[in-house]
Amino acid sequence: MNVWAIAVNTFREAVRDKILYLLVVFGILLIVVSRAIGWISYGGEHKIMTDLGLFAIWLFVALISIFIGTQMIYKEIDKRTLYTILSKPIDRWEFVLGKYLGLLLTTAMILVLLSSVFLAYLYLMGAPLTGAIFQALLLTLLEMVVVTALAIFFSSASTPVLSAVFTFMLFGMGQLTKWIVDLGAQVQGQAPWAKLFLKLFYYLMPNLHNFNVRQEAVQAAGRGEGWAVSADQTFSIAVYAFSYAAAVLLAAVLIFRRRNF
Repeated sequence: MNVWAIAVNTFREAVRDKILYLLVVFGILLIVVSRAIGWISYGGEHKIMTDLGLFAIWLFVALISIFIGTQMIYKEIDKRTLYTILSKPIDRWEFVLGKYLGLLLTTAMILVLLSSVFLAYLYLMGAPLTGAIFQALLLTLLEMVVVTALAIFFSSASTPVLSAVFTFMLFGMGQLTKWIVDLGAQVQGQAPWAKLFLKLFYYLMPNLHNFNVRQEAVQAAGRGEGWAVSADQTFSIAVYAFSYAAAVLLAAVLIFRRRNF
């Protein structure tokens, strides 16, 4: 009950943040402008509309998650409302989990909003709508499960500026994990220590590249296919997302417990 109450209150605070509405407006504008950009490519208008629309949703939902998430706990400390909350029979893990669920709820709501605009626009423009597009949107939401956890983790340990910097760094490096594996294969037999370092780095970093099936979804939609990747692969990615997020949240709770308030 305490977790849900904190989550609802966090959601209410997040939806009053002006930066949220600014990013939503820019996201909708990019979706609408995608048709004009599609005119550049002869015969590929629908493909570019779909690709750019999926990219816009992914980008702006991630920005909302990071910008709002990295300020959440600091705002409670700065306004001294945290002391009032913790003076009640509420454990610190409940506070961190409630903040996470509230931010995730906000992120999911914005993703649904932008996705509704995107899908309606594709329908009105006569672009193909297949299950592959919905699958790409689902994996974007699963990616935000991880990104939101990272934002809360850094917010529980540092200031908003440093939290945003660190979260953006991991968010960017998480998109490049596929190339870490390729680089490790190239140094195999030449520098064993480098291979070991890259392997460790690969397992520690959030493997966000696996969530990116936007290109596959665009190609599948163009062919009229219902899936961008297999159902088994989607399930594996979902298990990874919740497992990684749980590990990050556990670390956030351990750090938050050690802070003196």
